[in-house]
Amino acid sequence: MTARGTEHAVVLSGGGAYGAYEVGIMKALFTGRSPVSRFEPIDAGVFCGTSVGAFNAAMMTMNPGSSSAARVAHLENIWLTEIPDDPSSCENGVLRFRGNPFRYLDPCIITSPASLVTEPARDLLFLSGYWLRNIPRVLSASGGVPQKLLQLIDLSAFVSLKPFERLIKRNLRFGEVRSSDTILKIVTTNLDTGDVSVFSNHDLTDDLGSDIIMASAAMPGVFPPVLIDGNPYVDGGVVVNTPLKYAIDAGAYVLHVVYLDPDVSSIPLSVNESTLDMLNRVYTIMLATTINEDVATVEWINDGLNVIERAARGELLTQEDDQEFIRVVAQIIPRLQSDSPYRKLTVHRYHPHDDLGGLLGTLNFDKQVITGFVQRGFDDAVEHDCRSSRCLLPQ
Repeated sequence: MTARGTEHAVVLSGGGAYGAYEVGIMKALFTGRSPVSRFEPIDAGVFCGTSVGAFNAAMMTMNPGSSSAARVAHLENIWLTEIPDDPSSCENGVLRFRGNPFRYLDPCIITSPASLVTEPARDLLFLSGYWLRNIPRVLSASGGVPQKLLQLIDLSAFVSLKPFERLIKRNLRFGEVRSSDTILKIVTTNLDTGDVSVFSNHDLTDDLGSDIIMASAAMPGVFPPVLIDGNPYVDGGVVVNTPLKYAIDAGAYVLHVVYLDPDVSSIPLSVNESTLDMLNRVYTIMLATTINEDVATVEWINDGLNVIERAARGELLTQEDDQEFIRVVAQIIPRLQSDSPYRKLTVHRYHPHDDLGGLLGTLNFDKQVITGFVQRGFDDAVEHDCRSSRCLLPQ
């Protein structure tokens, strides 16, 4: 099989239901509707993903021999037909909240007498067993009674990801992922050590593939950690939400980075912000800072390579040139000595400039909303402007 070129990489961040926006971006990019690909068809050879981006990235490595355009069409169909809330089953393709009283007011549950009895019973059995297992830990905890009772609060106990597990197993063929000519990098966080753990195509075995993707999407405190080889793993976004580095390490030098947080300035700021509003703002600021730092690091690499080119031409270097080279020498030299030296890097940035719906919107899997996210991503990619998006284009 001829290896797919690694020139282009797509880097996908986390964001729950906002992952549909990533599908719209890729749809425009791979069908030649984006200005970036309008005159030069793009067929990406590297996909890096965190959280929901890990699922999207893994799906884009399947179907050997097919184009990126065909793969994203298949992924779009899954987002529009299998992931949104389904009136026939009263659940979406990602999660279900245990013990949710409003669920039992839904017409589709009311018309299913068996579900009205069996589902609450299963939820009660699960939650009772969970709390019983945690009583020894609570009793041994330090502090007074209030501190001990706080140990019983765990939102992840109320969230079932069985629908997401079924979605993965139904759609991902891990044999194709392992043998794919497209490079896959999935980012997770080791909860014990706090270190980034990156999984590649060959790691997604039939036994562990689902666990790896679910681990990358396990938002701490909301979704339970996932054990892989006895170690607990959670959302890769805890440490790195937009994994540019791993796409570069895979050999790509044109990076299409899709992240799902808006411009901070576009989020209205009121005098009396709620706790949720403040958390949403702070979280967005943290993610924006991280992606800007990552792009700045890429720019430093380009500056260092510029200095090397100028030195090779015999030009006189300034003190500023020396500083630019020293700043990235530890990254450049090992690659210059290897078989895959750095090339100047291009970064195209795609993201919604205004808020898609805040933190709670990441859990909104209404079909109309999901359809709107796909279309919004498509429209934004069609109108992609490097100046307003602050792309990095090398000299």
